[in-house]
Amino acid sequence: MNKIAKKYLEIDPYKLVENGFHQDRAMVSESLFALANEYCGVRAFFDEKYSGKKLIGTYFNGIYDYALKDTPNAYLGIVKRTHFTINSVNFFKCDIRCLGRSLDLNKEKFENFKRILDMRNGLYTRSFTWLLDDRKIDFEFTRILDMVNCHNAIQKIKIKASCDTELDIDLMLDSNILQWGSDCYFNRELEFEEGGLTGLSATTLTTFERIVSIMTTNNKANSVSLNDREVINHYRLHLKAGEEQELVRYVCNIVSKDGKASLEEMKGQCIAEVTKLANTGFEKVLKVNETFYQNVYNTSDIIIDGSDIDQQGIRYCIFQLASTYHGYEKDNNIGAKGLTGEAYSGHAFWDSETYCLPFYLFSNQEAAKNLLMFRYNTLEEAKKRAIDLDCIGACYPIATRNGKEGCNLWQHASLQFQPSTGVVYAIWHYMNLYHDHSFMQDYGLEMIIEVCKFLLSRGQFNQDHTKFGFYSVMGPDEFQMMVNHNTYTNFMAKKCFTFLKELINSHEYDFEGLMRKCEIDDKWLTLMDEANEKMVILYDDKTKLFEQHSGFYDLPHIDINSIKNEEFPLYSHWSYDRIYRNDIIKQPDVLMFMFLYNQDFSFEQKKANYEYYEPKTLHESSLSPSIHSIFACELGKIDDAIKYFDFATRLDLDDYNNNTCEGIHMTSIAAAWMNIVYGFAGLRSDKEILVLNPIDNPKWKYYSFKIKYLDSILNIKVSKDELVIKNDGKPVKLKIYHQDYLVNELISIKR
Repeated sequence: MNKIAKKYLEIDPYKLVENGFHQDRAMVSESLFALANEYCGVRAFFDEKYSGKKLIGTYFNGIYDYALKDTPNAYLGIVKRTHFTINSVNFFKCDIRCLGRSLDLNKEKFENFKRILDMRNGLYTRSFTWLLDDRKIDFEFTRILDMVNCHNAIQKIKIKASCDTELDIDLMLDSNILQWGSDCYFNRELEFEEGGLTGLSATTLTTFERIVSIMTTNNKANSVSLNDREVINHYRLHLKAGEEQELVRYVCNIVSKDGKASLEEMKGQCIAEVTKLANTGFEKVLKVNETFYQNVYNTSDIIIDGSDIDQQGIRYCIFQLASTYHGYEKDNNIGAKGLTGEAYSGHAFWDSETYCLPFYLFSNQEAAKNLLMFRYNTLEEAKKRAIDLDCIGACYPIATRNGKEGCNLWQHASLQFQPSTGVVYAIWHYMNLYHDHSFMQDYGLEMIIEVCKFLLSRGQFNQDHTKFGFYSVMGPDEFQMMVNHNTYTNFMAKKCFTFLKELINSHEYDFEGLMRKCEIDDKWLTLMDEANEKMVILYDDKTKLFEQHSGFYDLPHIDINSIKNEEFPLYSHWSYDRIYRNDIIKQPDVLMFMFLYNQDFSFEQKKANYEYYEPKTLHESSLSPSIHSIFACELGKIDDAIKYFDFATRLDLDDYNNNTCEGIHMTSIAAAWMNIVYGFAGLRSDKEILVLNPIDNPKWKYYSFKIKYLDSILNIKVSKDELVIKNDGKPVKLKIYHQDYLVNELISIKR
């Protein structure tokens, strides 16, 4: 694997720091230093004008629209018009002028550039000195998004000049922002100025979702301009030599996703909230943010003693997970890029259930449940998608923001069923930990039945009716297309059928009513049992290997180490068909289902499959390195474990895949958390009792992490000689190093 880390940030356990402007990494920094509070996200683009390469991006969770044109030649079952989270109002925009010149770091001279993201409070700071003829003007821009009152944002600009200077500053609210640099997806509604408040409102072109954005400042504007989709506050500052002045902008953004709120109602709410925000002030909001993140770290922090670079990496992951999603609204989900870029169109994938959910299961039950409720609330769309594919039941989309299939690449949208089986897995995982029977009765069981209906209708028996499986599919390894009997797909479908049968046999739920609602009967259940019994699982007991799909062993071989770094990502450098005609694996496929149901497999099976598939895996997906590190930890392959941990934890910070400029990889970030908890600590949550089999990392003096489990917070510390578990809550049963323990307040186990 010839992937190279591109390091340019300073190492700090609670901060990202860029010293000096790395212009070639400008868009990478826009992604890494981005802010989010689940409600919205803002890339770290420059506040002022910048004529260099950039992506100005502000995104509101749930504000989306449809493409302006249909997909060419869209046949039945193929998405005709995709949808995506759209680029919205830029509420940090400004223009700064002095001596007839505009501040533009791509054209003007400057020095002392520095930017910092403080992960203790979500404060983003950027500072530099503008060298303008005979004078120097110091600037410090700071931004925060309110983590509790998530409609709110604040921008502060500090300015100091070396001599008396007159400066013109325009602060804008701009809804002219282009999606992918080409189209604006907003219609103008209203721009206004009232009593020191200026604002605008706009609606999306096809979904008719509305945004109202209002700002006020600590200084009265000299004048206000209302332009097409933009409002501008004009300020003239008279700076005395050595004297610092401060301009603070308070912003409130209200969005309406359902169209129920009127424009006047939204405007009134926005005015009230921004007025309150201005009265509250910057410092108090910053304190609220400090409390928010302190609560996150009190329940979910990971401490690594002995490696500052690893500490920075894992804390950045926790910071981004809590910032991007914390259960603020029940119709939100986690996009593949979070709220930091336009790649993947803001869509949620099966990553939400298989990679992201575990973090919330062990930190925020309500947020975890809300992720599942997103799938229930979009169940009707999943049922429509099944019909599109000439099936019945519920086929959850491979990529979505609103429950509809948003991927217009047919080989993914029509051949991948990981989201559907992932939903059932997530319900099973949630229930295994929380035993939330009311959720299962009211929501979970219906989703499981509908997914099983789809799987049974999409799968097929062979010609003599002796085998059942899935033909012409694509599993998690997206470098293999139109394959038969992908073992991940078959195995996970079998688990779905088995889970449903177990729920029926438990007699804990009112199943009769759901059978009527879902239109199934005993004959259907008998057919499901037969399909389950005859499911093809390509396994060789002698070699202990699962074949990834029928015919995989016969594919031409390519040594992945022969691929040069400049050829990554392959999608950008190899022809499309070349990618599919060899045994290179994009991301774990067999290893993936062995991870999800880890305790179903023996040590020998895990070892055999890891050693066969690992050398073939290219890790072109952020889903990949952490799963390999987790297996390497369990198998005692410590060098591999460390190598893949470093890759996974700093995939974005060090831009291993050459695409952090498009936005951060939320899946890799969630997987890095799993890498500690499920990898080095050996947590297993796929049976009734939690399992811990910690190992130490020779690079570290110790590591510790916290998880919320049932009614307790467990603080687990692993050093070279000792495992210490502190329990703040009720006694918890754990299986540690294959022995059962009842953990009350504190236990210590020598290693």
